[in-house]
Amino acid sequence: MKKTFALFLFILLVVFQSACKKNSTDDTPTPDNTPAKNVSVLVQPNQTDANYATSEQSHYVVRNTKTHLNKLFLFIGGSYSVPKDYNLVCDNSATIGLDVISLSYPNDIAAFSMSNSSDPNGFKNFRDEICFGNQVSSVVDVNVLNCIVTRTTKLLIFLKNTYPSENWGQYLSSTNTILWNKVILSGHSQGSGHACYLGKYNLAERVVMFSGPNDYSTYFSSPANWLSQSGQTPTNKHFSLLHTQDEIVPFTYQVANLRALGVLPLGQNPLLVDNLVAPYNNLRNFSLNIPALSFHNSPTGANAILPNIWTYMLTTQ
Repeated sequence: MKKTFALFLFILLVVFQSACKKNSTDDTPTPDNTPAKNVSVLVQPNQTDANYATSEQSHYVVRNTKTHLNKLFLFIGGSYSVPKDYNLVCDNSATIGLDVISLSYPNDIAAFSMSNSSDPNGFKNFRDEICFGNQVSSVVDVNVLNCIVTRTTKLLIFLKNTYPSENWGQYLSSTNTILWNKVILSGHSQGSGHACYLGKYNLAERVVMFSGPNDYSTYFSSPANWLSQSGQTPTNKHFSLLHTQDEIVPFTYQVANLRALGVLPLGQNPLLVDNLVAPYNNLRNFSLNIPALSFHNSPTGANAILPNIWTYMLTTQ
């Protein structure tokens, strides 16, 4: 009897150990309960190419650890700004699942300084040189190495090689050219015009402009001629957010620019969204009249209504 009972216990033990061993090697994935968070890094341009000066401001790069929409939010800041100045809109973009780059680029000459130029192509040449490095402008000196496209490309290559598990390479072709159809082009002030100009020559996922574009010629009393030229990114993929009391570039000039661009019908003004919620009448051009220390900077600021507006502009179809 004792031997039989001992044998029974032994069999139970073997079965139990076998079950435990099976469970320990089970292919069923263990749920990851780690909360999603944004992870940001600063990358000096010199890290992407030794030919950049070590004194340059760092690119600001943000990525969410769990949510991935597989789209790049390429943000281009305004005149004299630093990439991390735009951490609020960039961090919000990463939270919703966009991979984010706020780019360091030559921005020490304001676009609006061209407003009284007698050169009908002054604004266009300004944009072309900063975006593509073509030596066509009389007011900026930006070569191919220092232009926005090259800086973005070199940063993406660096991120692809440095963080191989993060899939930054999805934004580059096999020959390391930018896959623009996966890129949301965005910017503030001067940067909004660069984003829009890049969208003229590349089919981007969309163009999102804050406090711009600002290319209004007071000399000719009209929007810059490049705005009305046909482009690769459809007009129904352009979004804008302005402030009605903009103290840097008059709201009326910005509205005229949007109409010249073809994204705002004649006679229609950007929808005032201070007291509205998504989907904002399913429109794409918006205005604010919120209090702010700087009305020009307020569309990328800290007001509580902004994240919902940003999210709509970045994700609505």
